[in-house]
Amino acid sequence: MASNPSTVDLGSPAELERRLALIPPGDTARGYFFNCALEPIRMLGDAEALERCLETSGREEFTAFFNYPISTLLPLLYTAAWALRESSGSFEEALRQLGKHVAKHFLANPVGRALLMLAAKSPTQLVNGLPAAYRTGWGHGRGAVKWTGLNQCAAFIHGNVIPYPYFEGVFLEVFQAAGATGLKVTGRQVGPADTDYDISWS
Repeated sequence: MASNPSTVDLGSPAELERRLALIPPGDTARGYFFNCALEPIRMLGDAEALERCLETSGREEFTAFFNYPISTLLPLLYTAAWALRESSGSFEEALRQLGKHVAKHFLANPVGRALLMLAAKSPTQLVNGLPAAYRTGWGHGRGAVKWTGLNQCAAFIHGNVIPYPYFEGVFLEVFQAAGATGLKVTGRQVGPADTDYDISWS
């Protein structure tokens, strides 16, 4: 039985290898996740870091809505977060910033704009659209939500090996774009490839 990836050594090469071993063959993500991991490294201006990321990704650019392997995305995100760790303060915060960056890109594309239009600038309506939004980007794992009170919900991303700080960043950016104030997002690892999130706003 696979062991739960430890959050204590989150960001270590050994922890990355444990996550890679959990990826089912054929699982994918859209190309914009890959492009949004590379963009901050280009902006960093560190040629060696960019070279490491390009070696990991195997290409310089991805077609936004084509599908590419999770087994490439995960090490790319780790390589990018390692490069951004010093400027971000920690590996976890670097992942969080990468999640925010991809969410900004998603909200600017037609699917993301449609999500915000349906949400009518309301976090309440946004919550109900999250599982469908997840399916547009990921051919890996599943997303679900449930209401836990007034202006608060729980989100579940199960069967996805990407560490929880990345999705904390995604949720922070998406809910802020929908007009949420007093926003709090707390993620946690609950299984080998399972993460849960408590989301609340005022």
